[in-house]
Amino acid sequence: MPPETRRLILTWGLLMGLTLALGVSGDVARPTRLGALWLAVIGVVTVTKARFVLARYLRLETAPAFLSGFTGSLAATVAVIVVSFALLHQPLIGKVAAPPRPAAAPSAMK
Repeated sequence: MPPETRRLILTWGLLMGLTLALGVSGDVARPTRLGALWLAVIGVVTVTKARFVLARYLRLETAPAFLSGFTGSLAATVAVIVVSFALLHQPLIGKVAAPPRPAAAPSAMK
């Protein structure tokens, strides 16, 4: 197997491992509100995966300035999203709307 092919396959395996890490940190088994720490983990793993794709598959490792620029802008965008969700996101679980009250039946006159 050529070294480049081997390197791409190893990168793919690493990306699959990071996808598993995203599933664990995203708590896909239970729909709960994630804390700020888990949101930060998701952000870091997302930026790491994107950097591997940019570097290995798009070959930006040969242009370090472009790789740094793309990674920096991606990290800033993900940071804004993570902080926004950590500060503004309200949990949906546990908030059940009250059932509608039945309309009062007219009283019968005797």
